[in-house]
Amino acid sequence: MGQRMAIGDTDAGRQAYGCRRARPLREDVTGSPGSRRHSRGTICARKRPRSCGAERANSLLTNAFSSPPAGPRSVGEGGKRSDKAVPAVGARRGLPARAGYGLLLLAAMASAHCQEIAQTKIVKRILADHRTRAAVRPLPAAGVVRIRLSQPRDPTATGTDLVEWNGENFRETVSSAGLTVVRGIQGEKGYFRDEDGITRVASEPILADLRTRSYFWRRAYLFEDLERARALLGPSDQASVTVGLIPRGGNTLWLTFARADGRLLRAHATRLDFVFDSTKRFTDRSRRGMAVSAEVTSVGLPTASLLDTAVGGWLARWQAASAESAIVRSGPHVLVSGKLSGHPASIVIDGAEDGPIRVRSALADQLGLTFATDVFGRSVARGVELAVGALDLPGLSVERAASLPEGVDVSAGAPFFRETVVEIDPATTQIRFHDPAHWVMPEGLFRVLLDDDGNRPVIIARRNGANVRLLGPTAIDTDIQLTPEGARRLGLPDQAPTLSGLRLGLELPARTVPIIDGPESDWDEDGRLSWNLILASRAEFDLAHRWVYLRPTAGQWR
Repeated sequence: MGQRMAIGDTDAGRQAYGCRRARPLREDVTGSPGSRRHSRGTICARKRPRSCGAERANSLLTNAFSSPPAGPRSVGEGGKRSDKAVPAVGARRGLPARAGYGLLLLAAMASAHCQEIAQTKIVKRILADHRTRAAVRPLPAAGVVRIRLSQPRDPTATGTDLVEWNGENFRETVSSAGLTVVRGIQGEKGYFRDEDGITRVASEPILADLRTRSYFWRRAYLFEDLERARALLGPSDQASVTVGLIPRGGNTLWLTFARADGRLLRAHATRLDFVFDSTKRFTDRSRRGMAVSAEVTSVGLPTASLLDTAVGGWLARWQAASAESAIVRSGPHVLVSGKLSGHPASIVIDGAEDGPIRVRSALADQLGLTFATDVFGRSVARGVELAVGALDLPGLSVERAASLPEGVDVSAGAPFFRETVVEIDPATTQIRFHDPAHWVMPEGLFRVLLDDDGNRPVIIARRNGANVRLLGPTAIDTDIQLTPEGARRLGLPDQAPTLSGLRLGLELPARTVPIIDGPESDWDEDGRLSWNLILASRAEFDLAHRWVYLRPTAGQWR
């Protein structure tokens, strides 16, 4: 997956703090103190232009950061501002209208650039104040942070979070109740190892989340150049001030600081939400509806190299090139027949099921396993075998489910989509699981890009040049659901809009779609697709190569 990057040289600014791999300030980087020059002169030199002056900065620091800037005024005699109207560019006699528009455009570009510089300077002042008053500094180019996790509602449920980095490589390992999940960056690619020990290359949204976490834990926002992150001003009030930072390839990281003492109050981004009680204690609210108490126990240098990670660890054992089962419908669910550690079981297949397979409590009692409650409130164990026809999946992690639909013994998705090519054939009402080593790409089907979040299949649909990421197949009552963000991306109103022009290989007929802010929003997904829609097509899900092959049974989507 790539070679580890060696630790770079230090610069004078970071040597004082024992920090390495500093990147020099460049004149073409926002926030650098040098001037930016144009062929006809200097656009913004070291001398501050009026629109980027200290008066503007002080005004922003004393007022709400989200308030709009004051309107433009002309400069009168003696350098004082006047409320008189400024003649429009191009109004001078003899100046062509086209030249006037060009001057307006140049003026707007210069003004926007100067405002961005002013905004970056304000953000740097706020971060410098936090660094001084809270007595914190950026961390070295290689480091380790150890965190103790606990569940406020169950003191016996504990866990650990180990954060490591070395140059551009980053790794975070979360362990609790005997299960471990590892996510990291290696060779500029993201990877993850799930609870079953399977390591796969991660999708772009996961990579963006990891880059954001790496930026935060290394305190890269305290470097003088912000490690070339774009700076934003957020909302403020009498008690706090918020700044935003967009690291290269990452998500927007919002940091809120207390005005009274400059300490960090909150750090949040997509899939990340930390609320701090002190410099060492915080609440991790990254999982919807599940808050975890966390305490930083140590911050230091690594004692060993950050070893490379290899993709693999597959568990599937095949008695034939494929396995199949009849499709049984139960409301919005699709069920197949199989066995769990030798016990007959009705298994519901759901693309939204990631992590351990979920088992009905009565069946869990028959497995002979010792269950323990992890820090996320799940009753989990390890060591069950799931079998469907000629397919065996041994050594799986399992969760005792609080409730499952009537007639369902097991709910699973990750093991099937992760380790097989899943074929849905509505013509024969069969679902087949193919060995990827022997599967042959089908002919006559439309190929659509398939992404993944963890082991969840996410289909990329298109409409008028915009992409939406739809999780599926899932057990929902309507054909398509959208999140509020997904509806905005498609230019749809917030409540029960009519969606037309959406393409999954072929264009879908117009239909009304509900807008629901569900857990898929936490995964940066835009909605869900139902089994009802998928069963209107022959479909083959090849998650390993990130493609889904579709062919509507009637030649077009219904």
